[in-house]
Amino acid sequence: MKNNVFNIPLKIQNSPVENITAESINCQGSRPYQEDSFGFSPADKKAVEKYGFMAVLGDGMGGLSDGAHASSTFVSSMLEMHSSRDMSLPVHIFLKQAFKTINGQYIASGAQGGTTGAAVLCLSSGIYWCSLGDSRIYLFRNGILTALSEDTDHLNSLLCRVIKGDMTVETALADPRKDSLRQYIGFRGDISPDGNIRPLIPEKGDRLLICSDGVYNAVSGEVLCGAMSVPTGETAEKLEETVLAGGFANQDNFTALILSFG
Repeated sequence: MKNNVFNIPLKIQNSPVENITAESINCQGSRPYQEDSFGFSPADKKAVEKYGFMAVLGDGMGGLSDGAHASSTFVSSMLEMHSSRDMSLPVHIFLKQAFKTINGQYIASGAQGGTTGAAVLCLSSGIYWCSLGDSRIYLFRNGILTALSEDTDHLNSLLCRVIKGDMTVETALADPRKDSLRQYIGFRGDISPDGNIRPLIPEKGDRLLICSDGVYNAVSGEVLCGAMSVPTGETAEKLEETVLAGGFANQDNFTALILSFG
């Protein structure tokens, strides 16, 4: 899919940032089907002033139509809830409640499979984010890429046991469940989405990367930083080029949304 680039006018308080450039790339990789979905809320000035600007990504699980249905349902539901949200509700609470509501609705519908979820909401007061599963949100600032979100997978649970001294690193890395997700949209149980409580105040030149695991599993952190360093408007395309250059025989679907603050 061709890189889609557009601008969002948004003056952020206590920050020199006055606009955001959004980019997106969505690639099937070498898989026979596409299970990643993404979307943006309206970027016109009136809508942004009232509701802010939201970017959402889902990476479907379950194979074939189940994963695609799960991810597209999550994205469309999240954007719909954003456009009708209760402005009196604290933003971080709205985001987490939205994830939980969508999860409940998805289970109640009887649909199978599941999806990861990642959402970023840009407001005049700052940036809020929320995630579930292993689609990630990164901050790229001054050449340094920092993961903001935490994967809800078994490996993180195992590493907590390593820190407590209950397990060795070698045992944790050898666990066959380490890459499986503990929570996701479609999970039959309580979910605890990750997210920030206080808004992130961006600096000029900052970028946020929202991506499915098909991106970060294919390239090293150093290579990812290199791709994030190219000029605004060319970043998503550079990421696609970099991932495909790896030539993996079973390259996963991969999606990247980049928000550049200027």
